[in-house]
Amino acid sequence: MIEDDLAADPGSLRLARLRLILALVAMAFVPIALASPLLSTALDSQRTAEQAQVDRDATVLARSLSGRLSATQTTLTKTGASSAMSGVLSGTKSSLAGAKAAIAALSGDGTDGTVVAALLDARGRQVIRAVDGQVVRNLPVTTVDPLVGAALAVSRGSVATGDVITADDGTAHLAFATPVLGGTRSATPIGIVRVEVSLDRLLEIAGLDGLSSGSARLVDRFGSPVAPATLPAAAQGATIAATAGLAWQPDWTVRIVAPSRFGAPSAPLVMALVGIVAILVLLIAWMARQVLRPARELEDSRGRLRDLYELARVDSLRDVITGLGNHRAFQEAFERQVDASRTRGAPLGLVLIDLDDFRSVNDAGGHAAGDQALAEFGRLIQATLRASERAFRTGGDEFALLLPGAGPEAAASVARRLLAASMETRVERGAAPPRSFSAGVSACPALATERRQLLDQADAALSWAKRHGRTSVETFDPARHRHAAVATVAPGPVADQVASGVAEVIARRLLRPVYQPIIDLRTGRVAGSEGLIRPMPGSGFANPGELFDAAEISGRTVELDLACLEIVAAGAVGMSPESILTLNLSPRTLEADDFSAGSLVALVRKVGLDPTRIVLELTEREQIEEMERLRRNVTACRAAGFRLAADDVGAGNAGLRLLSQLQFDIVKIDLSLVQGGAGQESSMSVIAALQDLARRWGASVIAEGIETPAQLRAVRTLEVGAGQGYLLSRPIPAEDVIALETSGVDIEHLLKKDDWLHRMARGGVGLAAPANVG
Repeated sequence: MIEDDLAADPGSLRLARLRLILALVAMAFVPIALASPLLSTALDSQRTAEQAQVDRDATVLARSLSGRLSATQTTLTKTGASSAMSGVLSGTKSSLAGAKAAIAALSGDGTDGTVVAALLDARGRQVIRAVDGQVVRNLPVTTVDPLVGAALAVSRGSVATGDVITADDGTAHLAFATPVLGGTRSATPIGIVRVEVSLDRLLEIAGLDGLSSGSARLVDRFGSPVAPATLPAAAQGATIAATAGLAWQPDWTVRIVAPSRFGAPSAPLVMALVGIVAILVLLIAWMARQVLRPARELEDSRGRLRDLYELARVDSLRDVITGLGNHRAFQEAFERQVDASRTRGAPLGLVLIDLDDFRSVNDAGGHAAGDQALAEFGRLIQATLRASERAFRTGGDEFALLLPGAGPEAAASVARRLLAASMETRVERGAAPPRSFSAGVSACPALATERRQLLDQADAALSWAKRHGRTSVETFDPARHRHAAVATVAPGPVADQVASGVAEVIARRLLRPVYQPIIDLRTGRVAGSEGLIRPMPGSGFANPGELFDAAEISGRTVELDLACLEIVAAGAVGMSPESILTLNLSPRTLEADDFSAGSLVALVRKVGLDPTRIVLELTEREQIEEMERLRRNVTACRAAGFRLAADDVGAGNAGLRLLSQLQFDIVKIDLSLVQGGAGQESSMSVIAALQDLARRWGASVIAEGIETPAQLRAVRTLEVGAGQGYLLSRPIPAEDVIALETSGVDIEHLLKKDDWLHRMARGGVGLAAPANVG
């Protein structure tokens, strides 16, 4: 009810705010309405004055350019009529000095923009050339100049004008030429005087006198630039343009672009605007006080009530121990974020976490220790996640992470980062001990689109991780995790007791190693040993089978495997370095995410063994769920120096799939084939076929379960090289294996036992070979 009341529309306060907004909007238009005509008038007047000034500049500049070009033509015709010019062209040497001085003066007159002047004969050859007032001594090669013919064709006192050309320095030049006549006024032209005027320089000279501001450009009737010079720099921002035609050349136009300068407003206008703004501020303040006064108390009381309710609501959604969101908060946030993900098409990652062995924390230190461990894990989660990511405690030792924007890979990466931080050993005083967890990952919309489906997928991946060694993060895979939540023992006190018992055996190493020798059936020499494990008294397990069944039920097969490997490898240190040591390995271990061939190498090297002595026995009595991952890990083990043996081949279908998927160094024939082979032709055929397959691979064959001399004779007939079984030796301690390596096994003596027993049986004694002879 409180929430509904707070969500209701606060009528009086909303009405007051609406009135205030309308008043502010109305007041905002008052100064604009008053100031607009004044500003518009002032700006129009200023722009008109600026436009008039630019128009005057354009007219003055055009007049100046025309006058200077006309003056250049006049000077040119006077120089062309000089007797010194005609004398030089006629071959009079006394006229040369005067002609050079006149050409130099013509090229260096800074007031008309002339930069180049030359005296050419009637054939276009340069006689004298001057640049910027200096006569050029070594005349350049004369090129065909179309202006020569035009100048020779005009009458005395006329000037021929050429096209605008681009000089070597990139400036625009305009060429003029006038004829030089012979000795009399009626004589034909015998040469020309030619000048080049730099339009850029001329425009600059004219602009200094006729341009107050802006940039000037000379363009033709099509708007194309004749001379690109701009003086001063081109205008930026708001501009004003003006054009004026040249009387000297009607096709050319001077175009000026000048910056527009807005002058400061007049003092009365400024004072009026300041007064209006001041009145507006005072009026708004008064209206705001009058409008909000009756609503302020109501707003304050509603704000206090809203804050109290929000605080109570936050407390109801927070887990007291960890400070994270609780199960209710997770359900609300989960529903909201899944809906948002579907609507926007944005990814959403879900991670479910289950702390490993958390019951043992409560059992060892009580609920206070458990609460402290949960609080520490909650702080670790908050330190690891980003601000947009949320964490929840959804059960006793169960947590959930909602990761907006994260697909399956990104969500798994966050979970692995958290696992690494949780497993890190901290040396500071009072730091939390390393704690492992298992996690399942799913994501929307990559793997699921519905909340229930997303939750089920993450839970299935979590169950698979718990069954396959724990301390891992699994992303949901339909082919692998669909049936991952199957358990042999239902959850409850019995399952907890089984898991606790296996955990205690692993933690306290309540295991002892024994070794069954592998005998060379030709020489009786000990070729190696198979490392086996036995539960110690007080472990709670009567035999290895019971222990490994419990480990499978509680999801601790991988941990138990690694503990057994460590104990068996350590016990075999004193054996002959020439003999092999076979170690049994469950497919669960090789399928685990955190399995590492390097870690296995470190384990055996730690106790002083060479990996090349180790043979990993792999059996298929358990279902293989990750064949591709198993194949990769097996390949890594072989690359590290380990050899691989297929164990229990022939026990039903065990080993047949492995033989088709992997290549082995040793094939161990199951005792069921060996014990049946002495009297069954089909069993002997299977053994022979396996022997042939191994020979093709270059692999060795070991016959398991040899218990009678007849079975020994049968496998020797098939040329099986090595065997093990109770007839040859029972599983024995390491020191007995070392002694047997020295003495060996008398194979011939074992075969004679068979004849002796048969004779005793035929004599009526009634003895039969026991199942475990030897």
